[in-house]
Amino acid sequence: MKKDKTDKKDSYGIYLFYGILTAVIIIIAMLLTQNTPDKEPVIIPQSGRWSEEADSSFVKMCFDKYKTQVKGDLEKQENTKAFCRCMLEKIKTKYNEFELRKMTDADIKQWDTECRNQLMKPADK
Repeated sequence: MKKDKTDKKDSYGIYLFYGILTAVIIIIAMLLTQNTPDKEPVIIPQSGRWSEEADSSFVKMCFDKYKTQVKGDLEKQENTKAFCRCMLEKIKTKYNEFELRKMTDADIKQWDTECRNQLMKPADK
């Protein structure tokens, strides 16, 4: 019986990782299609500087990816939102919103691990 619970937890982690990866790819696609001729030219900010819209969009897409898995559990919802915000902050330390295509799988894996560890052991208040 305990093995089944462990298997479920492991599979949620895999879904979360691939969901984040998918969200990042979607954001990249959105950003690449955003620069159309009928719009004003886009000014690319420095690394770590994201628009509020990009921040919100990333967190929303990340959370939406797992909403069905956590819909009845408020604690899991809050943990998922915290994870998504953590991933966003990690990404912002190295890339601006227009450089996401430069992000590597190693970056994502490292930040995923760091965010999970951070959520498991919250900072002392």
